[in-house]
Amino acid sequence: MLDWFLSVNAILRELRKKALDAQTHLAAGDATTAKVVNGYLKPDYQALWRAWEDGGFDTKEFGGLGRHIGFGEKHDYDDIVQRDIPAVEAWAEKHAREGEPAEVQVGFENLLHPAVFEHAYQQYRNGHLRDAVLNAIVAVFDLIRERTGLKIDGQGLVSEAFSLEKPQLIFSEIESESGRNDQKGFLQILTGAYIGIRNPKAHSLHHDLDETKAAQHLVFASLLARRVSEANTPQPGGAGDLAHKAAPGP
Repeated sequence: MLDWFLSVNAILRELRKKALDAQTHLAAGDATTAKVVNGYLKPDYQALWRAWEDGGFDTKEFGGLGRHIGFGEKHDYDDIVQRDIPAVEAWAEKHAREGEPAEVQVGFENLLHPAVFEHAYQQYRNGHLRDAVLNAIVAVFDLIRERTGLKIDGQGLVSEAFSLEKPQLIFSEIESESGRNDQKGFLQILTGAYIGIRNPKAHSLHHDLDETKAAQHLVFASLLARRVSEANTPQPGGAGDLAHKAAPGP
C-alpha cells in the first residue's frame, strides 16, 4: 500500500506543477502555451485513474478534477490546485492508512502530512534520521513553491508568499488583528524552521537526533505543511477578498 500511495502522490505532484504552469501562462495572456501544457495534464490524469482503479477505489472521489482539466480555463486551474488535488490527496492518505496492516503502523504516522510522509517517513523508518528531518522541512518549502509558483527559497520565499501587504497565500484572514497575528506568526515560524532546522541539517552530517526527536520534527513539519495546504489565495482586488478555500479532507 505504501508503494501505491507514493506513486499516486508522484502523479498528483506532476498534476499540480503542470496546472500551475498552465495557470501562469494564461495569466500572462499566452493561451497557446497553456493549451499545450494542458495536453500534458491529460496523460497524468489517465495514469491517476488507472492507479485508482488498480487500488480498487471509486474514481468518483476525483470530484471535478477531470472536468476542470478538460475545460482548462483560469478558474479551472484555480480549482485544480486549491480544491481538487488537495481533496484527492486526502482520499489517497485515507485509503493508504486503512489498507496498512495495524502491526506495521508507527504511533505518530497518522499525524504526518502526505508530503512529509512521502519524502521523510521511509528515511525515518530506515534510521536515516538526519535525512528524514531535512527532507521533511524541504517538503514544506517545495509545497509553498508548488502553491505559489515562486522559484526562490528560504526567507525570501516565505516573506513573498505570506507577506502582510501583498500575500500570495493567507492562513486565515488578515483584515483583523488576530488574523494578521496568525499570518505574521506562521511567517516567522516558517522562517525559523528554515534557519534553525533546514540549514544546520543541510550543512553538517553531525546531529543530536534520536528516534523521538526526529519524530517530533516530522510532526512539526506536518503542521507547517497542513497550514500551507489549507491556506487561501487572495483575489487581485485585495488581500481580504479570498478566492476558493482549499478543500477539506473527506
